[in-house]
This record gives sequence, structure tokens and C-alpha cells, in this order.
Amino acid sequence: MYRKPSTLKGRAIFSFGLGFGIFLLGVTLRTLLDSWDVSGVTAAVDDLLIGVLAGVLVFAYERHQHKLILEKMRVISEMNHHVRNALQPIMYSPYLKEQADQVKVIQEGTRRIEWALREVLPGEDAVPPSSKLPNSA
Repeated sequence: MYRKPSTLKGRAIFSFGLGFGIFLLGVTLRTLLDSWDVSGVTAAVDDLLIGVLAGVLVFAYERHQHKLILEKMRVISEMNHHVRNALQPIMYSPYLKEQADQVKVIQEGTRRIEWALREVLPGEDAVPPSSKLPNSA
């Protein structure tokens, strides 16, 4: 699910390359149509097809970006749910009479938050392995 974000330079090169490719396709088709003495409606249909191709490529890109954003929003919502649920007992732990119970509630909440960071968030470096809490008995 997680992929390294592309750089501005990479996106620019891809965008201009795609635009240039469509330009070359249009010029090639126009040259072919001119060499075959095609004009009028047929030439207009050629221009229309090039425009439709460009539109389809932009639509596909936008659809892909929309799916990525929806997935990110789902992950954020899920993290919000898990972290809030883990923080609720921690917030009320000062009202416990025994300090051992307070520590136990805080440790359990911390473990739940760590689990959410490790399991829900994408990427390998969400929680470094060296920061794992020991299990309590």
C-alpha cells in the first residue's frame, strides 16, 4: 500500500513527457493524413480523437489520485478511532485509587497506541522495533 512519493522533478518529467508524446502522436497523424490528402471532417475527427486520448489519460490519472486520497483518509480515520479509544482509559487513570492500577492502564493504552502505529499506518518506519514496550503479566 505504501509507496515512496515521487519528487516534483519526477512528476514534471512524466507530465511533460506524456504531453510531448501526445503532441508527437498528433503531428504524426496529421502528417499521415496530409500525405494521404485527407482534410475536412476526417481531419477534424483525427483532432477529436487526439483530444479524447488526452482527456482519457488525465481522467485516469485523476481517478488514481482520488483513490489514493480516499485510502489515506481511511487510514487517518482508523488511526483516529484506535488512538482515541486507547487514550480514553489513560485520561481517567488519575482517578484510580491504586498507583499500580494507574500504571497498568497507562501501559495498556500505550501498547494499544503502539499497535495502531505499527499495524494500521503504512510504511516500515512507522514505529521503530527498538521502541516496543515489553509485555506485562
